[in-house]
Amino acid sequence: MGPAGGGRRHWRAGSARATAALLLGGLLAAGCSADPRVTGINNTAPVTNRAAPPEAPQAMPLDQAVASLTHRLLARVPAPAQGRAGSGEGATAIAIDPFIDQGTGTETEATRSIVAKMVERTRRDHPNVTPHTFTPDAVAQRPLTLLGSIAAAAEQPGGAHPDGFQIQAVLADLRSGRVVDSATAWVRAEDIDTTPAPFFRDSPGWLPDTAAAAYLRTTAAGPGEPVDPLYLQGLTVQALVASGMVAYEAGQYDEAFNRYVAAAQLPAGDQMRVYNGVYLATRALGRPADAEAAFGRLVEFGLRHQRLSIRFLFPPGSTALLPTVGSRATNRMWIRQIAEQAVEHTACLELAGHASPTGSAAANERLSLARAEALRARLVAARPELRDRIHAVGFGARYPLVGTGTDDASDVLDRRVEIEPVACSAAGDTAGARPSPR
Repeated sequence: MGPAGGGRRHWRAGSARATAALLLGGLLAAGCSADPRVTGINNTAPVTNRAAPPEAPQAMPLDQAVASLTHRLLARVPAPAQGRAGSGEGATAIAIDPFIDQGTGTETEATRSIVAKMVERTRRDHPNVTPHTFTPDAVAQRPLTLLGSIAAAAEQPGGAHPDGFQIQAVLADLRSGRVVDSATAWVRAEDIDTTPAPFFRDSPGWLPDTAAAAYLRTTAAGPGEPVDPLYLQGLTVQALVASGMVAYEAGQYDEAFNRYVAAAQLPAGDQMRVYNGVYLATRALGRPADAEAAFGRLVEFGLRHQRLSIRFLFPPGSTALLPTVGSRATNRMWIRQIAEQAVEHTACLELAGHASPTGSAAANERLSLARAEALRARLVAARPELRDRIHAVGFGARYPLVGTGTDDASDVLDRRVEIEPVACSAAGDTAGARPSPR
């Protein structure tokens, strides 16, 4: 989404911080137990002459945080509007758009757990509300919609909880295009599993696009503020994507394929998750030629948008590529397609190596550069004419996406090489090109 310092696109360092800053300006001062509708946190009048900053809100167990969020968002849900369907008389329908991680723009085991717990709490404590999954049929009714995100404390200004996570959630009215209410809660770090959900674990491209940015801008909005217009425009695509993920993870690959193809045909369907979905479904259906063509379209999308973030990941302390979705042959196909399209589009590439935040800074710098050089060697071997058009650089552990330092599946995105198209020099190569400041 928004570029970080020097124009480089770094999701966690850029849009995640911007999102958090918007949120903390209105809500964080209230604490987890306060209701902004009662305390007046969201009043438009400025607060002046404050003697001291408020105490940091308390990080809670996940179950307690979910209970607080659910109650604060649903306790004052109005009676059903005429024509807004629920499952029974007097019940208001609420669609739940899957929560995402602010740093990666993906669903994780933690975001899935939060949504499941909110659904359970809603059914138990709020009989006036009927939760619905985010499907095209549900979205067509323009229901109230619950959406939210989670972010590590390091991404929040002030870092109130060095080892905690913040959940922020909003209830949006899709008919009026306004946020009805918003709430935040801090959660203990030990309760959060940052492992990517299966669809995202398998996906070739991992950086979010404009759709995820619009989603996060909406989760940062306060009561009465408008829902991001790009989020509203992409609702049908978002619902097709969400239902396609459910079908893919259930092994219903034909259904998943149909959902993603339908999404790709809509104006808002030009997004990475859609191309990921078509690729994964065709691959799972045993159609390797179609899968390679679908991956090629994903690479073309990245080159067109100057963002080619393909999931080349590494074991801790290693420069050997992890098998992609269980297959080293898939890695070879990805490298072949990237190399061929880079040549076809006369593209110059920067390979940025990264490491997880364990070990010494010097060792991580060397390891991250070695990872980038290893991938560069593979791309050049596939198409030697790229030799002078690919530049490798290592950033150590300076830009983690997860940052837990667990060195397992939950922080695998920290051990990566990013590929970014860059401007070629006037001489026709990138030998003298250097990465923009980060």
